[in-house]
Amino acid sequence: MKGISSFNPLGFLKAFTKDRSVLGIDVGASSLKIIQIRKDREQAVLETYGELSTAAYTGGEAGRATLLADEKVSEMLVDLRREAGATATRGIISIPLRYSFITTIDMPELNDQQLAEAIQFEARRYIPIPLSDVMVDWWRIPAAEGDSSHTIKILLAAVQKDVVEKYKRILSQAKIESLGFEIEVFSAARILSSRMRGATLLFDIGALSSKISIVNQGVVQAVHHVDRASQSFSLAISQSLGVDFKRAEQVKRDVGISNRPEAAGVRHTITPLLDSIFDEADRVRTTFRRRTGLPIDHAVLVGGGSLMPGLVDYAVEKLGIEVLLSNPFGQLVYPAFLQPTLKSIAPSFSVATGLTLRALGAMD
Repeated sequence: MKGISSFNPLGFLKAFTKDRSVLGIDVGASSLKIIQIRKDREQAVLETYGELSTAAYTGGEAGRATLLADEKVSEMLVDLRREAGATATRGIISIPLRYSFITTIDMPELNDQQLAEAIQFEARRYIPIPLSDVMVDWWRIPAAEGDSSHTIKILLAAVQKDVVEKYKRILSQAKIESLGFEIEVFSAARILSSRMRGATLLFDIGALSSKISIVNQGVVQAVHHVDRASQSFSLAISQSLGVDFKRAEQVKRDVGISNRPEAAGVRHTITPLLDSIFDEADRVRTTFRRRTGLPIDHAVLVGGGSLMPGLVDYAVEKLGIEVLLSNPFGQLVYPAFLQPTLKSIAPSFSVATGLTLRALGAMD
């Protein structure tokens, strides 16, 4: 896009030669996750994976969100690669949604070249900082069936250049060649099964925030950010039960909001927070249906927070639609004996896996 700095990862990805392995690196608020995948005969082969809590580097409590200096994140990355036995020297890294700007805009029907020229002017109306300070990209949103308007919808996304440099620096200090970056919601969306029909409501429940997006025909069409997530649940449990954060985190992981008798108090404490998130999701869903006429009859949960016992059943109760836990490993080849372990952690590795699939796709 002439006149605008683009952050499309394909622009950064290098040609692969002998090294067919790539690292997907997900820098979360409470942990760092990596996954190493190799392309072999058109298949994505899982080689290794790992997760490391930021608590080990701050003296804090596991599950609590922490903002680490770039040097400390690089140190974690070096340590995690060693512990996981990762050998790939090239990686693609996620950018948290909080560091980005995403919106939809209406444009007249134009070809791609005309759009590229028009968007560089139109973007100034929506991005609150000078375009010289950001990297911008855009995607066409497929028109709804029966749409007779003479406009098209564009998903516009921007990341500040200093944020991009921050993540490049993290990789460089860890001796990893950068293959690019991607805003986390796009990585998470990539792991949705191609067998899913219609629009999907995608929940990414992290430590610090929840991201709600709608994906249709493989394209992210709406994104919403909520400042309530897994850490909020633990803090509420801590206050309600009068226990420290560490104990509250364990209670959340062990009993959550399941229908077990011992979970009744925790369920009563957490559900108001969950209700506020699901209410936001319902507003996003209603707006999407009003705009497109398309129903959303299923949702997918990703992120470590989605592993809380009882959450899937409660989401079904609140949303009234089918709700599934994501399984990004379902798109990979791996030894059968790993299946029980991978199933228990799968949602946590959705973003990291989506990143690697992006990189492997560029090898075609």
